[in-house]
Amino acid sequence: MSFLRVSREGASLAPFSKKWFAALCALVVTFSTQASAALNLPEEIVSGSAIYDENEDKYLSPGMVTVVRPQARAGEQKNLPELLEEVPGLRVIRLQGRNGYSVASVRGSTSSQVAVYVDGVLMNLQSEAAVDLSAIPVDNVERIEVYRGYIPAQFGAQAMGGVINIVTKSPEHPSTEVLLGTGSFGLFKGSVSRAAPLGDGKFFGSFGYETYDGGFSYWNDNNTPYNNTDDYEARRRGNGFENTDALLKWGDANWRTRASWVRKNRDIPLIGPGLDKPGIEARLWPLLDTDRWDLSAGRSHKFGSVNWAWELSRTGQSKRYDSRRGAALSPIGGSGVTKSEYTTSKYRISLNANSTLGERHFLELLTEYSDETLDVDGDIIHEYMGGIDKYSRRGWNINVQDTIALDGAGSFLATPSIRWHKLGDEDHRTWQLAVTKEFSPSLMLKGADGTYARAPNMYEEFGDGAFVLPSVRGLSWETGKQFDIGVIWSGTPSIFGNQVLRARNASLSLSGFLRETDNLIEFVVVNPRYGRYENVAKSEVKGVELEGKLDWKKWAFSLSSTWMEAVNRTPDDPGAVRYNGMTLPNRPEWSGTAKLTRRFDWGSAFVEYQYIGENFADMSEHVLFDARNVFHVGFKYDVNPTTRLAVGVNDVFNDADNWRMRPNGLGGPTRILWYPVEGRSYYLTLTVKL
Repeated sequence: MSFLRVSREGASLAPFSKKWFAALCALVVTFSTQASAALNLPEEIVSGSAIYDENEDKYLSPGMVTVVRPQARAGEQKNLPELLEEVPGLRVIRLQGRNGYSVASVRGSTSSQVAVYVDGVLMNLQSEAAVDLSAIPVDNVERIEVYRGYIPAQFGAQAMGGVINIVTKSPEHPSTEVLLGTGSFGLFKGSVSRAAPLGDGKFFGSFGYETYDGGFSYWNDNNTPYNNTDDYEARRRGNGFENTDALLKWGDANWRTRASWVRKNRDIPLIGPGLDKPGIEARLWPLLDTDRWDLSAGRSHKFGSVNWAWELSRTGQSKRYDSRRGAALSPIGGSGVTKSEYTTSKYRISLNANSTLGERHFLELLTEYSDETLDVDGDIIHEYMGGIDKYSRRGWNINVQDTIALDGAGSFLATPSIRWHKLGDEDHRTWQLAVTKEFSPSLMLKGADGTYARAPNMYEEFGDGAFVLPSVRGLSWETGKQFDIGVIWSGTPSIFGNQVLRARNASLSLSGFLRETDNLIEFVVVNPRYGRYENVAKSEVKGVELEGKLDWKKWAFSLSSTWMEAVNRTPDDPGAVRYNGMTLPNRPEWSGTAKLTRRFDWGSAFVEYQYIGENFADMSEHVLFDARNVFHVGFKYDVNPTTRLAVGVNDVFNDADNWRMRPNGLGGPTRILWYPVEGRSYYLTLTVKL
């Protein structure tokens, strides 16, 4: 894989991309004219609308895909960020603690470059830099698809990094499920769901509630890491939340409707060093209350060989920030804001269609229009933001994709696509080209190349009224190129021919990627309390992803690992340093997870390991977070066919208690994290299916 040998001194991807694109075009022309047998393309697989088992995930996209099934983790009380951490190439970035605001980075992307869909509704808003994964409930989720590299036509967002597609449950048979759970640090959660036939279609509804205090003891260095005499035992406060969610959806062969609502009342903890002192309980922490809801309706149609569908959706969100400091300056942010409210309203209409063309082409088209308005209110926010209290953005996305059979068997496919994005007064055109070759039912090769573009959103430009400040210089569109190649193997291997060690099912995928971005929009930390977004002139990310699964009769083993190098390529200004050659923040070089499960007649037991390598907190490589080694264990006991009890321990060896940040290359002692995190915790979950 020669693309991995690009030097750190600024090699360009463009010549390699042009050669790759030209070679693929030649293959398309050659094989399209030589193949003789007619091909009936599997439309449900090409378009990604089928229901897949664990061996068919490779057909979801011509690019690399990982599917996470929350049901396999049922009872372990994992939230969406924790489930996604087992995906290779995906890094969860948490702000203000383990259960705080959490976003995804895919293959070294920024969180804004990752699109998140739930049942076809885009969760990304112009008023948010990214989607807060911690606010999306998972107890009602059937599967989570993570698309990396090539983005299929059905997703219209400008997803330079990737797409996280969340599909909620839609059971075939009537059922009721009740879940109750408790755990350390004041955790309590409960949910109930019901599936039933309704008219000619299926109804599914769920309601969930979760509360968490988040208080724990830790050793505070009093913000004086050179002086150990004034350290003290502190109590973490302002680290809790209260979540409530509801989902209703109904669909039949043609119609689909959906309504959801999520409320997250979140404490925003103050930075740890020097705070949380005994006897100063009067110092209150800020609050952030967020309500989000969406309504959508759509219908599918068929006209001859053309399948087409439309969808209308409306999304609303309200964020209310309260510093609880009265007339004093807010401890979060640098603007002096004490109260603010950001209200968003978004309308979206989409039209998609697909059809076979001749005997060797499957065409797909997506057209969507969106209109979003942001209203800002607060005590001094009007003056601080130039007196403007209302912003709006209108945008278009048009995607055209063709899947071309290069042989008569349908085992050799080329998938080119062209995209047009417009937001406000500026627009960009991008392209993608993927090739998939299935050598046998066990072996598949995938490769993709393409360009990407993304407009700055209103959050990045105008801040959030709390700890993100408006951009000073204004922001430009991001543009970029990406290439990746991967191999997927699946089968039933044996070890030295030993039948005892023969796995019932096994899979292994290995992929490499390279991405270059111009005008990367990156969050720049001004200090631990606030920061702003700025354009980085150039960046380069390359890496390798490994994912494997082995499944025996009594045992199961899964592994994912990522090596990545994410570098700032901004040229140094004369007489000034612009971080050229330095590592981008929050991108560890190594990360990975492994899980071993043992099945018993009464249930199962597992042990899980997670590693997150050292990573920088800032653009200048001054502050380095230590690596983390975390172990989890758990047991699941089937009381009867409808009742399961799950018990477990997270962070068994209390690694969080030793997690520190330290100056890089400057000497000096380590210090506690700005936002200390919880260590060892216990949980208990009861699930009843009726």
